[in-house]
Amino acid sequence: MAENIFSYFNYTKMLVFITFAIVLAYHNPKKANHRLLLFIVFISFINELLSVFFLLKKIDIGLLYTINTILHNSLWLFFLSRYFNNPNLFKAIIVGYIIFSAINLTYFEGWEKFNFTTFILGAFTYLILFIYKSFIELKKENFGFFLSNDFILLFAPVLFFFGLSSIFGFKSKPLSSTIIFGDTNLYDFIGYFVNTIYYAFINLYIYSEKKAEKC
Repeated sequence: MAENIFSYFNYTKMLVFITFAIVLAYHNPKKANHRLLLFIVFISFINELLSVFFLLKKIDIGLLYTINTILHNSLWLFFLSRYFNNPNLFKAIIVGYIIFSAINLTYFEGWEKFNFTTFILGAFTYLILFIYKSFIELKKENFGFFLSNDFILLFAPVLFFFGLSSIFGFKSKPLSSTIIFGDTNLYDFIGYFVNTIYYAFINLYIYSEKKAEKC
């Protein structure tokens, strides 16, 4: 039984578990950004734990990852909204995204498989707004923003969103299964790469915040 359980603990799951432990141990509960980040990685942590249980029980994990995507992407959009001066617009964007996700889940891509379009829409919404925010700060010549810990965190999901959207957008199993080297296919290669960058930046943010508190 133990061997079966550990066979489902891949590299990405270990990144999630380690990052959750680090954020839990070193976050400052008095800071809103830290609390929100902890919630984001907690959702990913629970998702990966449940996925192991589902796989052991031979239950399809498509719906589980779709729900995780809706929560994860919505929270990152909410996080980004904190750096804009028009909260009502962002509320409309987030609510619109959740409504679209629910419609897509119910009537289009369905409950029985992962909803690729839901991920892609949330990802590209974040990327567009992140780029827009960056141009605003460049226009104001606020170069300190790009050197701040906040920018590290806002940048964390950028490659994650872009990389996975690129592979999901084709919806091609033969393409995803293309062997890059050894036994590693294209999907695994991109997934491992973008997840490494994603969680490395989250850990870098927490480390930088902790270091700043000691100064």
